[in-house]
Amino acid sequence: MKALILAEWERLFKRKLTWIVLAMAPTGLLVAASYLQKQNGQLSPDLPEYTFTGNFAVLGLSEMLFTAFNALLLVFITLMITEEYRTGQLRMVMIRARSMGELVVAKTTVLLGFLLLFYIVYFLSSYVIGFLLFDNPTQYPVFHHKELVSFKEGFFYNVMFYSWAYVTTVAVGAVLVFIAVISKTTTTAIGGGIGFLLLSFSCPYVLKVFSPWMDPIIFAKVFFMSVPMIQLEGITTMIAEKPQFILWNTGVLCFYILFFGTLTFLTLRKKETFL
Repeated sequence: MKALILAEWERLFKRKLTWIVLAMAPTGLLVAASYLQKQNGQLSPDLPEYTFTGNFAVLGLSEMLFTAFNALLLVFITLMITEEYRTGQLRMVMIRARSMGELVVAKTTVLLGFLLLFYIVYFLSSYVIGFLLFDNPTQYPVFHHKELVSFKEGFFYNVMFYSWAYVTTVAVGAVLVFIAVISKTTTTAIGGGIGFLLLSFSCPYVLKVFSPWMDPIIFAKVFFMSVPMIQLEGITTMIAEKPQFILWNTGVLCFYILFFGTLTFLTLRKKETFL
Protein backbone atom coordinates (compact mmCIF):
# COMPACT_ATOMS: atom_id res chain seq x y z
CA MET A 1 0.00 0.00 0.00
CA LYS A 2 2.81 2.40 0.86
CA ALA A 3 4.38 1.81 -2.57
CA LEU A 4 1.02 2.43 -4.28
CA ILE A 5 0.50 5.71 -2.42
CA LEU A 6 4.03 6.81 -3.34
CA ALA A 7 3.42 5.86 -6.97
CA GLU A 8 0.16 7.85 -7.06
CA TRP A 9 1.93 10.82 -5.46
CA GLU A 10 4.68 10.70 -8.10
CA ARG A 11 2.09 10.46 -10.88
CA LEU A 12 0.31 13.48 -9.43
CA PHE A 13 3.41 15.64 -9.56
CA LYS A 14 4.19 14.61 -13.12
CA ARG A 15 1.09 16.56 -14.16
CA LYS A 16 1.63 20.16 -15.18
CA LEU A 17 -1.76 20.97 -13.66
CA THR A 18 -0.46 20.10 -10.18
CA TRP A 19 2.32 22.68 -10.39
CA ILE A 20 -0.04 25.23 -11.92
CA VAL A 21 -2.45 24.77 -9.00
CA LEU A 22 0.33 25.25 -6.45
CA ALA A 23 1.58 28.32 -8.30
CA MET A 24 -1.92 29.77 -8.16
CA ALA A 25 -1.72 30.03 -4.35
CA PRO A 26 0.52 33.13 -4.25
CA THR A 27 -1.04 34.40 -7.48
CA GLY A 28 -4.53 34.25 -5.99
CA LEU A 29 -3.29 35.98 -2.84
CA LEU A 30 -1.80 38.83 -4.85
CA VAL A 31 -5.15 39.31 -6.59
CA ALA A 32 -6.94 39.24 -3.24
CA ALA A 33 -4.38 41.67 -1.75
CA SER A 34 -4.96 44.15 -4.56
CA TYR A 35 -8.70 44.05 -3.95
CA LEU A 36 -8.34 44.30 -0.17
CA GLN A 37 -5.98 47.28 -0.44
CA LYS A 38 -8.66 49.15 -2.37
CA GLN A 39 -11.27 48.05 0.15
CA ASN A 40 -9.16 49.41 3.03
CA GLY A 41 -9.56 52.87 1.58
CA GLN A 42 -13.31 52.65 2.20
CA LEU A 43 -13.23 51.06 5.67
CA SER A 44 -12.38 52.08 9.20
CA PRO A 45 -9.35 50.28 10.77
CA ASP A 46 -11.49 49.24 13.75
CA LEU A 47 -13.57 46.89 11.56
CA PRO A 48 -12.67 43.20 11.18
CA GLU A 49 -12.99 43.59 7.39
CA TYR A 50 -10.04 46.01 7.40
CA THR A 51 -6.92 44.14 6.29
CA PHE A 52 -3.71 43.99 8.30
CA THR A 53 -0.77 41.61 8.10
CA GLY A 54 -2.24 39.44 10.85
CA ASN A 55 -5.71 38.94 9.38
CA PHE A 56 -4.77 38.85 5.69
CA ALA A 57 -4.46 35.06 5.89
CA VAL A 58 -8.17 34.81 6.67
CA LEU A 59 -9.44 37.66 4.51
CA GLY A 60 -7.33 36.50 1.58
CA LEU A 61 -8.72 32.98 1.91
CA SER A 62 -12.35 33.90 2.58
CA GLU A 63 -12.41 35.91 -0.65
CA MET A 64 -11.44 32.78 -2.59
CA LEU A 65 -12.64 29.80 -0.56
CA PHE A 66 -16.26 29.31 -1.60
CA THR A 67 -15.72 30.42 -5.22
CA ALA A 68 -12.26 30.03 -6.74
CA PHE A 69 -11.17 27.19 -4.45
CA ASN A 70 -14.24 25.08 -5.19
CA ALA A 71 -13.99 25.76 -8.93
CA LEU A 72 -10.30 24.86 -8.93
CA LEU A 73 -11.00 21.71 -6.92
CA LEU A 74 -13.67 20.71 -9.45
CA VAL A 75 -11.32 21.00 -12.42
CA PHE A 76 -8.48 19.24 -10.60
CA ILE A 77 -10.58 16.27 -9.46
CA THR A 78 -12.24 15.91 -12.85
CA LEU A 79 -8.95 15.72 -14.71
CA MET A 80 -7.38 13.50 -12.06
CA ILE A 81 -10.22 10.93 -11.89
CA THR A 82 -12.60 11.13 -14.86
CA GLU A 83 -9.72 11.53 -17.30
CA GLU A 84 -8.09 8.38 -15.92
CA TYR A 85 -11.27 6.41 -16.55
CA ARG A 86 -11.53 7.78 -20.07
CA THR A 87 -7.91 7.05 -21.00
CA GLY A 88 -7.83 3.62 -19.30
CA GLN A 89 -5.06 4.50 -16.84
CA LEU A 90 -6.96 2.86 -13.98
CA ARG A 91 -7.11 -0.38 -15.95
CA MET A 92 -3.32 -0.38 -16.15
CA VAL A 93 -3.09 -0.05 -12.36
CA MET A 94 -5.51 -2.94 -11.83
CA ILE A 95 -3.47 -5.17 -14.15
CA ARG A 96 -0.63 -4.86 -11.63
CA ALA A 97 -2.54 -6.96 -9.08
CA ARG A 98 -3.89 -4.02 -7.10
CA SER A 99 -7.41 -4.26 -5.66
CA MET A 100 -9.92 -1.50 -6.16
CA GLY A 101 -10.03 -0.95 -2.39
CA GLU A 102 -6.28 -0.29 -2.32
CA LEU A 103 -6.55 2.05 -5.30
CA VAL A 104 -9.38 4.03 -3.70
CA VAL A 105 -7.45 4.41 -0.43
CA ALA A 106 -4.29 5.46 -2.27
CA LYS A 107 -6.00 8.05 -4.44
CA THR A 108 -7.94 9.44 -1.49
CA THR A 109 -4.78 9.69 0.61
CA VAL A 110 -2.89 11.47 -2.17
CA LEU A 111 -5.77 13.89 -2.82
CA LEU A 112 -6.06 14.76 0.88
CA GLY A 113 -2.30 15.17 1.11
CA PHE A 114 -2.22 17.49 -1.88
CA LEU A 115 -5.07 19.60 -0.46
CA LEU A 116 -3.17 19.89 2.82
CA LEU A 117 0.00 20.90 0.96
CA PHE A 118 -1.93 23.54 -0.98
CA TYR A 119 -3.36 25.02 2.23
CA ILE A 120 0.08 25.13 3.84
CA VAL A 121 1.54 26.92 0.81
CA TYR A 122 -1.39 29.33 0.80
CA PHE A 123 -1.08 30.00 4.53
CA LEU A 124 2.67 30.67 4.42
CA SER A 125 2.35 32.79 1.28
CA SER A 126 -0.37 34.88 2.94
CA TYR A 127 2.01 35.91 5.72
CA VAL A 128 4.83 36.77 3.32
CA ILE A 129 2.53 38.90 1.16
CA GLY A 130 0.81 40.30 4.25
CA PHE A 131 4.10 41.59 5.67
CA LEU A 132 5.01 43.16 2.33
CA LEU A 133 1.73 44.89 1.51
CA PHE A 134 -0.15 45.64 4.76
CA ASP A 135 0.40 47.36 8.10
CA ASN A 136 1.26 45.20 11.09
CA PRO A 137 -0.18 46.74 14.30
CA THR A 138 0.30 45.09 17.68
CA GLN A 139 -3.47 44.42 17.93
CA TYR A 140 -6.31 44.26 15.46
CA PRO A 141 -9.99 43.13 15.29
CA VAL A 142 -11.26 39.77 14.05
CA PHE A 143 -14.76 38.54 13.26
CA HIS A 144 -17.16 37.91 16.17
CA HIS A 145 -14.62 38.95 18.84
CA LYS A 146 -15.26 42.00 20.98
CA GLU A 147 -11.65 42.41 22.08
CA LEU A 148 -8.70 43.09 19.81
CA VAL A 149 -6.25 40.22 19.34
CA SER A 150 -2.46 40.23 19.37
CA PHE A 151 -0.38 38.91 16.48
CA LYS A 152 0.11 35.60 18.34
CA GLU A 153 -3.59 35.24 19.15
CA GLY A 154 -4.43 36.14 15.58
CA PHE A 155 -2.02 33.48 14.31
CA PHE A 156 -3.85 30.73 16.21
CA TYR A 157 -7.17 32.19 15.05
CA ASN A 158 -5.93 31.89 11.47
CA VAL A 159 -4.78 28.30 12.04
CA MET A 160 -8.25 27.39 13.31
CA PHE A 161 -9.86 29.07 10.31
CA TYR A 162 -7.61 27.19 7.87
CA SER A 163 -8.22 23.90 9.68
CA TRP A 164 -11.98 24.24 9.27
CA ALA A 165 -11.53 25.49 5.71
CA TYR A 166 -9.55 22.33 4.93
CA VAL A 167 -12.33 20.13 6.32
CA THR A 168 -14.96 21.97 4.26
CA THR A 169 -12.84 21.50 1.13
CA VAL A 170 -12.61 17.78 1.89
CA ALA A 171 -16.42 17.68 2.18
CA VAL A 172 -16.90 19.45 -1.15
CA GLY A 173 -14.22 17.22 -2.65
CA ALA A 174 -16.09 14.09 -1.51
CA VAL A 175 -19.10 15.17 -3.57
CA LEU A 176 -17.02 16.18 -6.59
CA VAL A 177 -15.06 12.90 -6.53
CA PHE A 178 -18.34 10.95 -6.59
CA ILE A 179 -19.58 13.04 -9.54
CA ALA A 180 -16.27 12.50 -11.33
CA VAL A 181 -16.44 8.73 -10.80
CA ILE A 182 -19.97 8.33 -12.18
CA SER A 183 -19.33 10.64 -15.16
CA LYS A 184 -18.30 9.13 -18.47
CA THR A 185 -16.71 12.32 -19.83
CA THR A 186 -14.87 15.29 -18.37
CA THR A 187 -17.59 17.56 -19.74
CA THR A 188 -20.25 15.66 -17.81
CA ALA A 189 -18.14 15.71 -14.64
CA ILE A 190 -17.51 19.45 -14.83
CA GLY A 191 -21.17 20.13 -15.66
CA GLY A 192 -22.36 17.98 -12.76
CA GLY A 193 -19.91 19.64 -10.38
CA ILE A 194 -20.95 23.12 -11.46
CA GLY A 195 -24.58 22.12 -10.99
CA PHE A 196 -23.89 20.95 -7.44
CA LEU A 197 -22.00 24.14 -6.56
CA LEU A 198 -24.66 26.41 -8.07
CA LEU A 199 -27.38 24.54 -6.20
CA SER A 200 -25.39 24.84 -2.97
CA PHE A 201 -25.00 28.58 -3.52
CA SER A 202 -28.53 29.41 -4.65
CA CYS A 203 -30.77 27.33 -2.35
CA PRO A 204 -29.69 29.03 0.92
CA TYR A 205 -30.35 32.46 -0.57
CA VAL A 206 -33.76 31.40 -1.83
CA LEU A 207 -34.39 30.16 1.70
CA LYS A 208 -33.74 33.67 3.04
CA VAL A 209 -37.06 34.75 1.50
CA PHE A 210 -38.82 32.61 4.12
CA SER A 211 -36.54 33.58 7.02
CA PRO A 212 -39.06 36.07 8.57
CA TRP A 213 -41.43 33.15 9.20
CA MET A 214 -38.79 30.74 10.52
CA ASP A 215 -37.19 30.33 13.91
CA PRO A 216 -33.67 31.88 13.66
CA ILE A 217 -31.93 28.76 14.97
CA ILE A 218 -33.81 26.46 12.58
CA PHE A 219 -33.13 28.82 9.69
CA ALA A 220 -29.40 28.91 10.49
CA LYS A 221 -29.21 25.11 10.67
CA VAL A 222 -30.95 24.69 7.32
CA PHE A 223 -28.75 27.45 5.86
CA PHE A 224 -25.61 25.64 7.02
CA MET A 225 -26.69 22.37 5.41
CA SER A 226 -24.89 23.84 2.39
CA VAL A 227 -21.12 23.36 2.70
CA PRO A 228 -20.31 26.51 0.67
CA MET A 229 -22.41 28.49 3.17
CA ILE A 230 -20.35 27.00 6.00
CA GLN A 231 -17.29 28.20 4.08
CA LEU A 232 -18.81 31.65 3.60
CA GLU A 233 -20.27 32.33 7.06
CA GLY A 234 -20.15 29.22 9.21
CA ILE A 235 -16.43 29.02 9.95
CA THR A 236 -16.25 32.45 11.57
CA THR A 237 -19.26 31.61 13.77
CA MET A 238 -17.59 28.37 14.91
CA ILE A 239 -14.36 30.12 15.95
CA ALA A 240 -16.08 33.18 17.39
CA GLU A 241 -15.58 34.42 20.94
CA LYS A 242 -18.84 32.60 21.71
CA PRO A 243 -18.83 29.71 19.22
CA GLN A 244 -22.09 28.65 17.57
CA PHE A 245 -23.25 25.67 15.49
CA ILE A 246 -20.03 23.70 15.98
CA LEU A 247 -21.78 20.36 16.47
CA TRP A 248 -24.30 21.01 13.71
CA ASN A 249 -21.75 22.11 11.12
CA THR A 250 -19.39 19.29 12.08
CA GLY A 251 -22.24 16.82 11.62
CA VAL A 252 -23.06 18.27 8.19
CA LEU A 253 -19.42 18.05 7.08
CA CYS A 254 -19.07 14.49 8.38
CA PHE A 255 -22.27 13.48 6.57
CA TYR A 256 -20.99 14.79 3.23
CA ILE A 257 -17.62 13.10 3.66
CA LEU A 258 -18.91 9.73 4.87
CA PHE A 259 -22.02 9.52 2.66
CA PHE A 260 -20.39 10.49 -0.63
CA GLY A 261 -17.17 8.70 0.27
CA THR A 262 -19.17 5.50 0.75
CA LEU A 263 -21.06 6.03 -2.51
CA THR A 264 -17.77 6.53 -4.36
CA PHE A 265 -16.28 3.36 -2.88
CA LEU A 266 -19.36 1.29 -3.75
CA THR A 267 -19.44 2.72 -7.26
CA LEU A 268 -15.79 1.89 -7.85
CA ARG A 269 -16.28 -1.61 -6.49
CA LYS A 270 -19.14 -2.07 -8.93
CA LYS A 271 -17.00 -0.82 -11.81
CA GLU A 272 -14.09 -3.07 -10.87
CA THR A 273 -15.49 -5.79 -13.12
CA PHE A 274 -15.22 -3.50 -16.13
CA LEU A 275 -11.72 -2.15 -15.53
